[in-house]
Amino acid sequence: MTSDSLPLAGTVVVDVSRMLPGAVLARCLLDLGARVIKVEDPATGDLMRHAPPLIDGVGAGFIAFFRGAESVGLDLRTPGGAAALRSLAAGADVLIESFRPGTMARFGLPESELLADNPGLVLCSLPGFSVSSAVGHDLNFTGLTGLLRALRTEGIVGLQLADVTSGLLACSSVLAALLRRARTGRGGLVQQPLLSGPLPFVTWAWAERAGGGGGMSEAVLGGRAPAYRAYRCGDGRELSVGCLEPKFWFAFAQVVGRPDLAGLGLDTGPAGQEAAAAMEQHLAGHPRDHWLALLASHDLPVWPVHDLDAAPHEPRLDDLTESTPTPAGSFRGVGPFFPSLGRTPERSAPALGQHTDAVLAEFARR
Repeated sequence: MTSDSLPLAGTVVVDVSRMLPGAVLARCLLDLGARVIKVEDPATGDLMRHAPPLIDGVGAGFIAFFRGAESVGLDLRTPGGAAALRSLAAGADVLIESFRPGTMARFGLPESELLADNPGLVLCSLPGFSVSSAVGHDLNFTGLTGLLRALRTEGIVGLQLADVTSGLLACSSVLAALLRRARTGRGGLVQQPLLSGPLPFVTWAWAERAGGGGGMSEAVLGGRAPAYRAYRCGDGRELSVGCLEPKFWFAFAQVVGRPDLAGLGLDTGPAGQEAAAAMEQHLAGHPRDHWLALLASHDLPVWPVHDLDAAPHEPRLDDLTESTPTPAGSFRGVGPFFPSLGRTPERSAPALGQHTDAVLAEFARR
């Protein structure tokens, strides 16, 4: 797939956001072929640049999300920096910002003026809350929506679920706004609050509780059924057993040598709990590779549970991962996000302010 054939080829995105939600959105648009100009504070840059571990002096997360982007250093608190951003926005298709409501106006860049200067601009805002300037982070958003408790883990999950999902939702919003612009000629404001990030995860669960509780997501899909849970094997490593369909659980029980449990796969009561305990005790008799070899020819939804170190080396992820360039090398990473439509850029993430002079000169001529 050539750069010119990508869906967003020729689309100019100016990204004034900070940290992960905007980074996820930028990466989505980069993969789809957009030109992303990352505007950063010239003194510090995006904080993701400094988040450890550092690879070649740059935060690993920044390298992963911003490869192929251009970096422009602007201090938006100064009249010159604000004027430069206004010039960039006037020539862009999309502007992304993640400040608290009212911040852009305090910089002298109110949304109404930016849209008046460029009626085709899609202005994507990523506030924490849609109706408040209150501050919040991923942990707060997952806690407010019920997702944190639903994960049933001690401590907190070391994955930024709200930030990532709000970035993905924002990508859909931006693409929809660009489609609308193709029809009407006008862009407009798109707001994707970070609090919306966890909501797709809890939509089914909320509906079940409104209906009285005890539904699929809480019981069967929540690990209470023997047929749908993770089992620890003899070497301490786990198998994910997703044998929801009775035919799969029946076959699994037969193959591993516990046919007596074949009728209890979807039992979420005491008998099911006893069956799950018996299955785990049985699987603890051999290491995981023994069971995987035994099951290999039976086409069942049973797979290894990897940790984050092993997952990048899973062969079935080969077409969804690739070499991520760094300023002095590469590492195995995720990409592209849209494998049938996108292609991750070959350039590494930019140095802070690397493209400032060239980009500002280019947009001054427009």
